[in-house]
Amino acid sequence: MRSPGSAYYNEIDPYLCNWLRNLIAAGLIPPGDVDDRDIRFVCADDLRGYGQCHFFAGVGGFAYACRLAGWPDDEPIWTGGFPCQPFSVAGRQRAQADDRHLWPELRRLIASARPALFVGENVAGLIALGLDGVLADLEAEGYASRAVGVPACAVNAPHLRQRVWIVGRRLADRSSERRQQVARGALGDEVADAGRAAADHYQFASGGEVSLADRDGERSGEARRLCGRATQWPAGRGEGGLEHAARERRREGRPQPAVRQWVDPTTDGAGGLGNADDAGSQGRIERWQRTGEWDAWQTSQTLAGRRVPESGIRLLADGISARIPKLRAAGNAIVPQVAAEILRALRG
Repeated sequence: MRSPGSAYYNEIDPYLCNWLRNLIAAGLIPPGDVDDRDIRFVCADDLRGYGQCHFFAGVGGFAYACRLAGWPDDEPIWTGGFPCQPFSVAGRQRAQADDRHLWPELRRLIASARPALFVGENVAGLIALGLDGVLADLEAEGYASRAVGVPACAVNAPHLRQRVWIVGRRLADRSSERRQQVARGALGDEVADAGRAAADHYQFASGGEVSLADRDGERSGEARRLCGRATQWPAGRGEGGLEHAARERRREGRPQPAVRQWVDPTTDGAGGLGNADDAGSQGRIERWQRTGEWDAWQTSQTLAGRRVPESGIRLLADGISARIPKLRAAGNAIVPQVAAEILRALRG
């Protein structure tokens, strides 16, 4: 018998399932059940009685974000950072032709169970390769849908990690006119507020705000901006221009110190991470989690018109157990602090 408001976590990786169970036992994420089945074998009846449902749960980033945002454990919400490999620049970007494209399975469950609220996440490559379809699917099922691009550094994380966040709120009236009115009205304002709150800390190199994607032709421009297309930098040879960016990437035409002045992370006040597992590194991470401040951003160095954090991370890490699965888990994880900003706006 499920306890009222218990959470449901769906994750196929056994290592991550154990990680989730440990987090639940430690009280860091809402109590609930971990389902290690492939999402293709999950049906709506399996989800009855659960409050929060987190698909592709990973290390529980969305569940932890709910805690950060003050989201009650028994307040219903569905989340899903569906696989990014079909859209990532690190892969072949085969999109819907990729066997790992599992958005249709998540849509199937949303259509069957009709949760009140859905929040999803994916890489910026989704904008050009599939965002239109995702939002159209949500709207077809009677959801007001909206998307916003917010990078990790918007909450002062020491890396860019450009991501698109998708919100769908179920409408009582499924008429097309009502869906479009709400999608472009109240829900858009909520998600826009979240994006602007995070953007107070960061703006894109082009000087534009983190802006919304909608179905009125604005997505194509935003897609190029978020995906790092040529429109992100003005043409020309000057600072921030395309040729300048290319030179910076190749480290040509400028001495190394002019691109990035390395600071010895073992020196007091260096502002770097130091060894990946030393006390100073852990202290800086905990400070960022607590206050949102990161010393490594205090630098005037730029690369292709962007700020470069002086992280000081060493190239080799010694003595870290299960290093490969941990790196894989971290690489697929969301930044909970970004999701928390969106959740706060939605509760607002």
